[in-house]
Amino acid sequence: MIRSAFGKSVLLGTCLAGIFCSGCISVSSPSSSSKSAGKKQNIQQVSYEEDIPEAPGDPKNPEQLKLAYARWMEEINDVAEARKHYSAVSRAEPENVEAILGLARLDQVAGQFAEAEQKFKRAIKISPDSPVVQYSLGQFYASQQRWDESREPLTAAMLADPENTTYRYHLAVALVHTDDITSALPHFIRTIGDAEGHYNVGLILHEEERYDEAEKHFLLAVTKKPGLKKAEQWLVKLREQRLGKNSPAGKIENAEPEQIVPVAHRSSQSSHSFSNDAPGTTRLQSLTR
Repeated sequence: MIRSAFGKSVLLGTCLAGIFCSGCISVSSPSSSSKSAGKKQNIQQVSYEEDIPEAPGDPKNPEQLKLAYARWMEEINDVAEARKHYSAVSRAEPENVEAILGLARLDQVAGQFAEAEQKFKRAIKISPDSPVVQYSLGQFYASQQRWDESREPLTAAMLADPENTTYRYHLAVALVHTDDITSALPHFIRTIGDAEGHYNVGLILHEEERYDEAEKHFLLAVTKKPGLKKAEQWLVKLREQRLGKNSPAGKIENAEPEQIVPVAHRSSQSSHSFSNDAPGTTRLQSLTR
């Protein structure tokens, strides 16, 4: 989970004391926006100087301190510092999966997709049974709308950690995009509910311009939960379009749905700020990350 601002400050002090030698250190973070769970957060430039006393001997695991620092730098969008420390860990421990995934995410954000994919696959080879690693590769494919390729790693992640609602939810999204709605619905139902599952299927089908099928699932959502207002709105709009009362297809005012049923994220893992949501899923019922 993302640490609080106070916790991160304490972590930085620990990281600096454990990693760096004595002297005067300046740390600055860019005044840019970092993305976390689809929301923008302004990060103001921070600059300070602090005398660091000589570190009392080597810490038991200095690479873990470097990883913690790299994760923080990634979260505040300091790409250069994040890459520097992930790379340092990777050089010291070539099979450190967390460092490899960190570098893969940075490559993905930089648009270096081939390099990112290579690193994600390398992490899979090192730790094929890790649900986190499988999920990371699956979401990488989903972010590029490579839905067929995303199914296998997302399925592996869900099977390795079946109680993780995030893994199960995103597998359902991929299944709908690959036209396996029958398999997707039980996963949606288990994570967000029956009516809400049909509503999300309807949204995905609508975005793919499969309007007749989308209408069917919006109708099922309303039937199962008559008070589901957004499903009612989409259903009315689609029927009006069929009668030629409105155009263009698929456009309704203020169509962005509210979060329907908040679902507690049962996993101890959290997505990093550099992880992009897959295109075509931004209007779906979201899970707490």
